[in-house]
Amino acid sequence: MKTVDSEALKRRLEVARNGDREQQKMFLSSINYHENCIVINEMNDSDLQWITPLALELFTPAVDVLVSGMTNKYRHWEEDFLDEDTGETVTVLRSESIDGETVFTCDDAIIDQIGKNTLASIDSLNNDELKDLWFWCRSAEVMNAIDEELYRRGDPDTICHRGDLYQYGDEEHGIFIDYNKAKTYYDRIGEEFDPVKVARKNRNDAVNVEYPDFATCHIQGDDVPAVKILLMELYEKYGEHSEPFMYLPLEMVMKALVGSDAYVGYIQSIDDREPCTFEVEFYGARIDCLKYALLQAFPNLEVEVTEHD
Repeated sequence: MKTVDSEALKRRLEVARNGDREQQKMFLSSINYHENCIVINEMNDSDLQWITPLALELFTPAVDVLVSGMTNKYRHWEEDFLDEDTGETVTVLRSESIDGETVFTCDDAIIDQIGKNTLASIDSLNNDELKDLWFWCRSAEVMNAIDEELYRRGDPDTICHRGDLYQYGDEEHGIFIDYNKAKTYYDRIGEEFDPVKVARKNRNDAVNVEYPDFATCHIQGDDVPAVKILLMELYEKYGEHSEPFMYLPLEMVMKALVGSDAYVGYIQSIDDREPCTFEVEFYGARIDCLKYALLQAFPNLEVEVTEHD
């Protein structure tokens, strides 16, 4: 038994091409993920004539096809496996995108217009439509607007996502781990979360890592003297020395910079030469967390992180 009948799908596509608007919408609505990949590969730029108007109307199945086709081309293959419940051999269609190849000629103006239309119609779109449009969106402005609207509506997935951001951090975008803030979001959707318990577990997991990640942080710019003063003040309060290393707890540095003490690790040494560098060991933390904390606290810095093998 095959999960996808490719030839029948191609015939349905041909009917939709020659059909009216409602037939085209019905066809696009009927195809699943694997069928979507086959349909896109069977298309070409001429299909944009009937897909683009539907996408600009924010008919999300058309947006899926249009944007995916402008960014991807797929290869397909079939795999057989035995269904243990029925004893039947099932043929499953697999697909993956081909790097650098697309089905449609990319038109950024169309994709941008979809984003503008989304902003203009955001109140009238349902949650599923907003989530689908968010997935394909390229504009940070539109993505943030969709996220705010879903949050305003109390969408559980959106609220949970915000909790996840504060539980695990998204330092590049200015969100640092804050277990108490994560709890406020989880509480809103009735998900159990104990900040103290989670913090203790993550700290225990981190310190039991046999091989931490090591990196060198290089900083230069007008704020370098202020950074060095801060680090030395923290070292005097919280640091330890074991030749040849100094051990300044990363959690105290991050707390001073961005208010989060959820990051485990140590600054081991500071080299005052230009650019100023310091060696850091990270336990269960992203090695860029310190970089983004420094940039948030000191705007006149350039920071580069080199990870050690």
